[in-house]
This record gives sequence, C-alpha cells and structure tokens, in this order.
Amino acid sequence: MRALLVSAALLLTAAPAFAEEAKPACPAEPVLSGPFTHWLHAAPVKATADTAGAPALSIGKPVKVTLLDSTRVAYKRARATPPATPTYSGTLTFTVVQARTYGIAAGTGVWIDVVKDGETLKSSKHGHGPDCSGVRKIVDFDLQPGAYEVRLIDNKTADVTIMVLKR
Repeated sequence: MRALLVSAALLLTAAPAFAEEAKPACPAEPVLSGPFTHWLHAAPVKATADTAGAPALSIGKPVKVTLLDSTRVAYKRARATPPATPTYSGTLTFTVVQARTYGIAAGTGVWIDVVKDGETLKSSKHGHGPDCSGVRKIVDFDLQPGAYEVRLIDNKTADVTIMVLKR
C-alpha cells in the first residue's frame, strides 16, 4: 500500500512537467526582422534627470540609454516598499506628429511612464517582443500630436535599450 501511495505521489508531482511544452533554445545571435531589425545596433544616449537636455527618441530607431542613479531624479515609481538594490532612472523626450498608438519597447523590465503637460498617461496595452529577440516588454500608449516626456524608472542595470514603434 505504501509503495502505491509513493507511486501516486510521484505521478502527481511529475504531471505538470509533462503538461508543459519545452520551449526551443534561443540562438546565440538573435535573428531580428520587421521593426526590430536594428535592435542590436542601438545608438548610445545619456538620459537626463528631467526634460532639459533630454535626448529625443525617433520612431523605429533603437537607443541604448545610459541611466542615472534613481536618487538623482525627482520622480519616483509608486511602490509599497523601496527597492532592495540600487536602481537607475532617466528622462527622454518624444514628439508625436500623427495621432495613433505608439509602443515603447524595452530590453529590460524597466518601468515606463509617458508624461504630457505634467500628467502621467495611462497605457493602453502591455506585451512583450518576439521570442529570443532581447525585447523584454512593449508598453502601448494612445497619443495625440505634441511633445511627451518618457520616464524610465527603477531599472536594475545602468543601461537599457529603448525604441518607439508605430502600432
């Protein structure tokens, strides 16, 4: 009886492993296409603490952003507890000419806020980039023509690749 119970327990604990499909391994070098063709060739820029002198993002052109220690920016992400390790933040700008949905793609889990006239806008959708691409997340915003501030908040590393996409 004991052997039967042990066998049943082993089967129950192994069942989830059989139910999950194995994902194929990513290639050493990502094969990128469409809007992400140039993702690995991002131009370097340095974020600022506010919009004064902040680099401007261009649609479809990835940038590798060097961020500031988060203690150097005035804005903060609302959180229940402070981060356990140092984080990095920074400001970029973006000008919209045509009203539509724009996605901001990031290579890390950095928090992304888009601000217009001092007001943080609500995102319209969250997703991720193509598998094995290095694009960790894409946050969509429905935007009207005008100037916007892009705040990258609480990144775990001092740099991140960012790109604006037409959606």
